[in-house]
Amino acid sequence: MQSNTAAVENQPINFPSFSVEKKAYKSDPFTIRGGRYVGSDGFVVPKDFGEFFERFPDYVRKWVKKHADRLTPKEDLEDRTQDLLIHLLNLPQTSKYREAGKKDIVQTFDPHKHYGANSARFFNYINLCLGNKFSIMRSARMKNPLCHPGNVSLTTNRTDTDCNQVDDEFCHRHSDHLRRRCERQARRWDERHALADFSEFVKREDSSVLPAMEAIAAVGTSYAAAELLGKTRADFCRTRSRLRQLGRSFLRNEPIPRKPRPYRRRVAIRLISRPA
Repeated sequence: MQSNTAAVENQPINFPSFSVEKKAYKSDPFTIRGGRYVGSDGFVVPKDFGEFFERFPDYVRKWVKKHADRLTPKEDLEDRTQDLLIHLLNLPQTSKYREAGKKDIVQTFDPHKHYGANSARFFNYINLCLGNKFSIMRSARMKNPLCHPGNVSLTTNRTDTDCNQVDDEFCHRHSDHLRRRCERQARRWDERHALADFSEFVKREDSSVLPAMEAIAAVGTSYAAAELLGKTRADFCRTRSRLRQLGRSFLRNEPIPRKPRPYRRRVAIRLISRPA
C-alpha cells in the first residue's frame, strides 16, 4: 500500500507566479519522484484512480454522506457513491485529456494549474470534480417526477390501503412541515452559492489567504489546517484574521482594510554598561 507521504529528495521545482484577475498568485513548490508529484507537505499525489481508491477507499462514501440530505435513504447513498466512483474511474470518450493518454479523473490533476501538489490542493480538485457531477446527478433526479421528494398524490377517495395517497385534510395538516423542509433546502443552496461567491471574492482581492481557506475546508479545523500548510499557529492565526476581515467586507459590502505588513519578531537588545 502506497504511503501518503514521502521524503523529498530532489530539488524543488519552482514555477513562476500566475496571475488571478490581475493578482499574483504564488504557487507552492513540488517535486516529481518516481513518476508522481510530491507536494511541499510531503503528500504523494496518486498516479491514477486505482491508487487513489487503494489509499483512500472511504473518501467518496464519506463525501457523499456529508453532502447528501440527512433524510436520504441508505440505498440511495450507496447508489450515488457508486455513480461518483464510476465518474472518477472513466473519462468521457470526448474528453480532451484522452489525447494525452489519460483514462480517469485522478490522472487529470495538474499541479501547474492548481498552484501546487500538496494535500489540500489535490483534494480540493477531487472535491470540485465530485461536486460538479453530484450537482448534475441531483438536477437530473429532481427533474424526474417519480424521484421528487415533494411529490404527493391527491385524491378525495382515499382508503386505508392507499398509503401513497393523501387528501386535502392531510395536506393542510402537514403544510407547515413541507414548508419548513423547502425552506431548509433553499437555505442550503443559498449557503453553497454564497461560499462560491466568497471564494471568487478572495481570489480577486487577496489570493494569498486562499490556501488557508482551502485547508480549513479540507480538514475542518484551524489547527489541522496550520499543520497541513506547515505554518505555526501564530502565523496561521494572522492569516485567519485577514480572512475574517475579507469576510466582513464581503458580507457588509464595505471597503477592504489594508493588508497588514508581515510580522517580524522583535529581538531584545541589552545594553552593557562599560566600567568607568
